[in-house]
Amino acid sequence: MGYFGQRQARVEDDLLVTGRGQYVDDVTLPGMAHVAILRSAMAHARLRRVDVSRARGATGVVAVFTAADLPATAAMLPDCHPHPALPPKALPTLASDAVRYVGEPIAAVVAETRYLAEDALERIEVEYDPLPAVVDLEKALEPGAALVHDDRPGNVAARLPVKKGDAAAAFAGAHCVVKERLEVHRGAGQAMETRGIVAQWSPADQRMTVWNVSQVPFLHRAVIAAALELPEYRVRVLNGEVGGGFGYKGLVYVEDILIPALAWTLARPVKWIEDRREHLIAAYQERSQLHDIEIATDERGVILGVRGRFLHDNGAYTPWGPVVPLLTLVNIPGPYKVPNYTMEAVVVFTTCVPVAPVRGAGRPQAVYVMERLLDRVAERLGIDPAEVRRRNLIQPEEYPYDVGFLSRDGSRRTYDSGNVPALLRRAMEIVQYDERRRAQPEQRSQGRYIGLGVGCCVEEAGLGPYEEVSVSVEPTGKVIVRAGAPAQGQGHRTTFAQIVADELTVPIEDVTVLSGDTDLVRYSIGTFASRAAVLVGSAALQASREVKDKARRIAATMLEASEQDLVLENGRVAVRGAPDRGVALGEIARRSLGDVGAPLRLASGPGLGAITAFCPPATTYPTGAHAAVVEVDPKTAEIRILKYAAVEDFGTLMNPLIVDGQVIGGVAHGIGNTFLERVSYTDDGQILTGTLMDYLMPTATDVPRVDLDHLGTPSPLNPLGAKGAGQGGLIPVAAVLTAAVEDALRPFGVKLTRVPFTPSDLAEAIEAGRAAAGGPRA
Repeated sequence: MGYFGQRQARVEDDLLVTGRGQYVDDVTLPGMAHVAILRSAMAHARLRRVDVSRARGATGVVAVFTAADLPATAAMLPDCHPHPALPPKALPTLASDAVRYVGEPIAAVVAETRYLAEDALERIEVEYDPLPAVVDLEKALEPGAALVHDDRPGNVAARLPVKKGDAAAAFAGAHCVVKERLEVHRGAGQAMETRGIVAQWSPADQRMTVWNVSQVPFLHRAVIAAALELPEYRVRVLNGEVGGGFGYKGLVYVEDILIPALAWTLARPVKWIEDRREHLIAAYQERSQLHDIEIATDERGVILGVRGRFLHDNGAYTPWGPVVPLLTLVNIPGPYKVPNYTMEAVVVFTTCVPVAPVRGAGRPQAVYVMERLLDRVAERLGIDPAEVRRRNLIQPEEYPYDVGFLSRDGSRRTYDSGNVPALLRRAMEIVQYDERRRAQPEQRSQGRYIGLGVGCCVEEAGLGPYEEVSVSVEPTGKVIVRAGAPAQGQGHRTTFAQIVADELTVPIEDVTVLSGDTDLVRYSIGTFASRAAVLVGSAALQASREVKDKARRIAATMLEASEQDLVLENGRVAVRGAPDRGVALGEIARRSLGDVGAPLRLASGPGLGAITAFCPPATTYPTGAHAAVVEVDPKTAEIRILKYAAVEDFGTLMNPLIVDGQVIGGVAHGIGNTFLERVSYTDDGQILTGTLMDYLMPTATDVPRVDLDHLGTPSPLNPLGAKGAGQGGLIPVAAVLTAAVEDALRPFGVKLTRVPFTPSDLAEAIEAGRAAAGGPRA
């Protein structure tokens, strides 16, 4: 039918734009109670007393829970991604002896309405014995620093090294050595929809049903079952529509255990919907790292080695192991040839919100530091920044490319396919890089400060181990696709329908995709790390092919023809060259079910369907090159993005329209990371960005038109040739925009070494740079 690869309009959108989508807060059950959570007002303290007696007597209160009221098996949230280098520090479901960040849950009130539950929270009395907060990464490592965890000898959670070649020798013989201290501050995911959970325990069938906003419902099922000591088949997790995931909803939170535990204990349904302030102070965050890093090159700017060390803010606990710093470690070399590489990540406990992956997951930090180093090399050697990159990029004929060390998952890090030089060349064409570079001197003489920035990236996607999909044809001729990996806006119902409709030669309107329900398939991992298109899409393709083969076998019997002479066209299996001698898929499905009371004379068994799991042999590696043109007013520090180009290699594109949306959304997120989004704490650990008036996010006026192009090199690792497209739009943005702003302000000697940076930060940098370089006054 030719749906695959086309700009097919999303089938999801009609429900969503007309307000008929069903989200977790739309779930209403008879007898449902509502939960409000008392959260710590202090960053670090011992709990001397938690008195809930007055709250228990408040109007409409059903129950009040502290740590002592929970089952022992539900008392702690396990580290769901353990690593031998990082001894886990589990989050208490409700704090009992101490609190270690502002927002940590202490007690839960269950009441007839959320309003009554919130009122009752005011009646809970908590006595704290304050302890020193640990916020600053470097101070956390000083001798005598306050300990986040008393049972640890210090605040170092883990040390993670990566080594390739002999960096010391490379630096000893280098023509150019550049050293930088670079900082990436904390940010948050901030999806449009906050977190929320509804849980219902059914005594009749001894089953727990949970409605969630999860990217990993099967993981939630496992954690809930363990907490309540239930077999997994007695727990069902459902996802309706989800208003954005961005990685941090692909994790497990204490509320994911707490709310089902309350429903199980009270034997009535309960609902908890996170408000925006809770989301800002308690949902997992990311990004915060401090890098001391240096690069060595020859006289042409060709990289000889990179080495350094960075501090990674882990927050107070380890909900997802050291995934983020590991991803930064292995991604710093990027798509460049780095023959010698030595790096260490020092993972540091702080009294801040726990850190876990947010869209990009450690890679934006890696790209930022590498691209900043290349910009410094270009400046030092007097070479154009784009030319420095061209001289160091892995060439297309060098793929598959062995980077030279192990990746995060322990496998050999090997890029599957790519042509980043072509991506960079195309991005430069889109922004008219060479012409604009030549125009800069005249523009500056006229008082216009226009700058150019470029950057390249690579990321791992399509992560294993598997995804399972079933495809079945109903007697009506309609096709049902069942998958475990849920969607949070990616367009799964459209994309997977395109694959199946093409393979079975039926109209896309006849294909329904179901997902986000742990009862649909047996095995699933989830939707994160740009993996769903690769794994679910490939499984859907394989299952469709099995259905097609099965249909031909059954039709051969029905048509009294050889299977080799049959073709599937327009939803019918027919004899090749004789389309009138055929039978529709729906009729084949009906025949496959047999007749009541009669033997089923089909070796293939009942039903026209197949269940297939796709298990990728290795990780895919999407790549990208971005370029930006900005204009900066040095008097006001106002930045205008004049042009932004994103050229991506996501392998084969299933639906370019949806992919373009992913990239544009990623660029918007990256703009926020560059200029706006920063989680700020005081020295005593109080959060200063607890509202959207303080935690700033990009609006439509901040995001320019994004000029897109795709130059795909199909991956050899899956039958679709896909690589994954969920994060590439975000990853290089901060590096590219920082370079462009710094380039615009080169006459003022501005050096930018941290993101995000605000207009106030930029104004200070302009004055500091002018003073240091003797440049013109702003």
